[in-house]
Amino acid sequence: MIEIPVSKAVSLISPRLTVLVNTLDARGELNSSPYSWIYPLSYNPPMVGVAIGSKEKQTYINAKRSGEFAICVIPTSIGQRAINCCLPHQPGDKLWEKNGLQIENSKEVQVPRIKQSTASLECKVTTFLEFGGSHVLMVGKIVHAQAEEGGLEKIDPLLHEEGYNFRSIGKELIVKWGM
Repeated sequence: MIEIPVSKAVSLISPRLTVLVNTLDARGELNSSPYSWIYPLSYNPPMVGVAIGSKEKQTYINAKRSGEFAICVIPTSIGQRAINCCLPHQPGDKLWEKNGLQIENSKEVQVPRIKQSTASLECKVTTFLEFGGSHVLMVGKIVHAQAEEGGLEKIDPLLHEEGYNFRSIGKELIVKWGM
């Protein structure tokens, strides 16, 4: 084994699921931003965490104000268009629309989903956690979930390795618990 600089250690926990996190601003305009620091936190109640780069990000500002967000899993077929939603922009620029993405109503939250996503989680904010690092952890209770029928191959999630490196899922491996 080789030693990895501690500053690069988090890159060993990859690839990670890539999603668009949707929030509404005070005018009701959609902000849709790509994230790959997303984590399941609890089965009961079902909770998820999203690490947000700073309190200045629109995702943080909007979710803190509204108490809601939607997580939209990005399939590889729209990967580039979704990642382009992180390009520099002004609030209200609608990068999702400029990149050919459409929205549809959510079932349990006011924040719309991305129509082309293959799975989505509608969430209510429960808390924001600060721990002295570079990110703020947004914790949400999942109030509605939906996915394409057919499992992981049908969902076809875009995975983020690090930096500008992305990939798709590989082959299925069968590993048995407790053997």
